[in-house]
Parts: sequence; C-alpha cells; structure tokens
Amino acid sequence: MPEAPRPDGGAAATLAPADVDVVTTGSRRKIPAHSSVLASASPVLESILQRRLQRVKESGKPGRVLVRIRGVTDDVAAAFVRLLYAGRRGDGETVVDEDVERYAEQLLVLAHAYGVPWLKRWCQEAIGSRLTPGTVVDALQLADLCDAPQLHLRCMRLLAKEFRAVERTEAWRFLRENDPWQELDVLSRLQDADLTSWETRTLDMHMLHMVSLMRKLGFLPNKTSARYSPLMKRSQYADSLIPLLSK
Repeated sequence: MPEAPRPDGGAAATLAPADVDVVTTGSRRKIPAHSSVLASASPVLESILQRRLQRVKESGKPGRVLVRIRGVTDDVAAAFVRLLYAGRRGDGETVVDEDVERYAEQLLVLAHAYGVPWLKRWCQEAIGSRLTPGTVVDALQLADLCDAPQLHLRCMRLLAKEFRAVERTEAWRFLRENDPWQELDVLSRLQDADLTSWETRTLDMHMLHMVSLMRKLGFLPNKTSARYSPLMKRSQYADSLIPLLSK
C-alpha cells in the first residue's frame, strides 16, 4: 500500500488528554480524539476545529469540542479516526489493511470529503483490487463522485475487457432502465478510450449512434476535449436530451 505521511511527534501515549468527541448523526456514542491529530491529518477538520476550539475558548466553559461525521455508521467513523492516528504514527499495516478492506467504499467518501489523500489512495487500491463485472458500475460511479482517478482507470479497463459480462449484470440493467444518460456517458468514455477490446465488442448500436449524435449536437466533447462531466452536463442539457433519449 502507499505510505501514509508520518508527521513529527510522539506516540499517542505522549499526547494530552482528548479534547474532541467525534460522533455520527443520531448516535450517542462518542469517539474521543485529539484536535492536534485530526487537524494534522485533514485540512478540512483543521478548519472546523479552529473555529470550534476558538468558540470554546471564548465561552470559558470546559469540555470537549464536538465534531459530527454524517452519513456513516459508528464503526466506520471509528475506523476513520483510527486510520488518521495510524497514518500519523506510521503504525503496522495489519490494522490499516483490516479497516480499509472492511469499509473501503465509505472510507473513500470520507477521505475525499475531509481531504486525506493517502487514505484516499489506500481505499482506491482496496476497491480496485476486488472489482468484478457485478461491482464495476457502482465503483465507477463512486470514483466519479469522489474524484478518484486510480479507481476510475481500473473500472474503465475492466469495462473494456469484460463489457459483455458487465452488460448482463443487474447493476447495468438498473443503469439502463433508470439513468440512460449515465449509460451514454460510460459508452462514450469507452469509445474515447479507443481500446481494441472495446471496439471488437457487439454493443448496443442505438447507444453508439446516440454518442455520435450527441457529439454532433455539441452535448458531448470530442476526444481532444476536456473529460466529460456527467453531473455538469446533466444539469445543463437534461431538458434537451429527454426527447432524444426517449426515441
């Protein structure tokens, strides 16, 4: 795995008493932590903690600062905090591997949201190492949402190599029935990749025709253009595309 940063400082035993409680939405469990560790690991947490520690100082009331991590379970939040400490101390990879392997998808979201690049790389590696035709569609969408280029590349390689198998999965059928725009985006990316394995597949010719048509109408970039962003394009062109995609 990529090496986590190892900031200067002693082991956890030399730290002052915990001054932060990390909690999840709707949970009563509190995960004690040190603001110095969280701030050194994440610029986002550093910004949050600076404001909240200042408010506590100004109020004159003793107590720990509360930091909420939303959208995940207590176990995932606890794993996230443990990993921030492990990255700080450079601890053995056995614990790191277990946490990342168990919660890779959720931890990727947290690593992206809180700006922890080394953890983000670990999570991409863990998810990418177990990709299958049945999981690649969801993994590709996660890679797009979390701006995870390493995972995105591995997804595209698997799609190009095993598109027929992917096309038969429940995830692809769900995508086709519920989000044809996203399906069109995947097909256009594969076409742009110009891979031999992709070109030799028997694909949905209607969708390939749509890729060509969208390019002519200016809704999709040419190969030389910047990478296509489905989230940006959907908001900008959705109304214009509905009649075309329903034909």
